Amino acid sequence: MEQKRLRLEGKVAIVTGAGSSGPGTGTGKATSTLFAREGAKVLLVDRVARLAEETLATIREEGGEASVFEADVTQAEDCRAAVDAAVERYGSLHILMNNVGIVGPGGVVDVREEDWDRVLEVNLKSMMLTSKHAIPRMIEAGGGS
Repeated sequence: MEQKRLRLEGKVAIVTGAGSSGPGTGTGKATSTLFAREGAKVLLVDRVARLAEETLATIREEGGEASVFEADVTQAEDCRAAVDAAVERYGSLHILMNNVGIVGPGGVVDVREEDWDRVLEVNLKSMMLTSKHAIPRMIEAGGGS
């Protein structure tokens, strides 16, 4: 029987929001697990480490390689530290999955400005910050996505 080629073998990935915030399997957990199944080494980044630990357990049960990194991706230093951790633990970085996102209360007519600012910080600023630190390391590795 022909051996299936792992599409991400030899690749290193960071997944932000790698833990599921509710019951079941969210996007971050599912993506992390799929990346590991395809051969990637995955840094599981989450603001709540215990949530990412659940994802880690799933990956390890299937024989994959991953580790947890607790970080608030709205903070530049945490984003830099997560990228550095991926490179230190696994040697390089090829993939960044920006998965963190929240929904704010209210509609455009009644939303409070501070709630709107928090949604933008989590949903947009976090992607800029993680990308800012990850892209140079992906370029060093010969490219990434």
